[in-house]
Amino acid sequence: MGIKLFLIRHGQTLWNREGRYQGEMDIGLTRVGFKQARLAAKYLSKVDFSNIYSSPLRRAIDTANIINKTKNLKIIARENLKEINFGKWEGMKFDEINRMFHDDYQNWIGDPYNNSPTGGESFKKLEERTKVEIDNIVNENGDGSSVAVITHGGVILSLLVHWLQIPLSRWKSIIQRQGAINIAVIDRGFPYISAINYTGHLKPVYDDSEDKVIEIYSGLRNRN
Repeated sequence: MGIKLFLIRHGQTLWNREGRYQGEMDIGLTRVGFKQARLAAKYLSKVDFSNIYSSPLRRAIDTANIINKTKNLKIIARENLKEINFGKWEGMKFDEINRMFHDDYQNWIGDPYNNSPTGGESFKKLEERTKVEIDNIVNENGDGSSVAVITHGGVILSLLVHWLQIPLSRWKSIIQRQGAINIAVIDRGFPYISAINYTGHLKPVYDDSEDKVIEIYSGLRNRN
């Protein structure tokens, strides 16, 4: 049945909570982030992972260590699983970026494939490196394997956009909450997606507090 990939976004960080772009800055988890990682680990406790891969950034490694606690596997860190490089925007809030780098920001929101954050990495470059890395991971694991990949929202987004051939004009339509789980089976090169942004393990009752990012993006996007 191919390789089953569990793409897991790391838990909450302080900069997530404050609404700051993180990119490749090495920010650790908050108490909420550690709790989210423990809940993800509990949800995945019966999955027999053949390997656990992670971005080398601390927020992902800490999440991976918690998921790995009952698995006793060696966590394999891969540079290509790092978040997109936001260049000069890292550490800044959405409205600050829109004010200080307005043209760059609006160009990036409108066409992230061909435009980059100021001094950063385009979505095209991100997609290219994440596709290579996932292909490597699939080739390193046998048919029928289950693999955990703990990474970042941008990385997961780039893979979903690629697999589902989503128009780049709608790339921001996919939301990834902290601690979210996505499940894809890659069978003979074809992707079957069975879960996107699943967060039912985090709270017993639906809470839309994290969806405030939609309001932020909507408010900052230039109207045509």
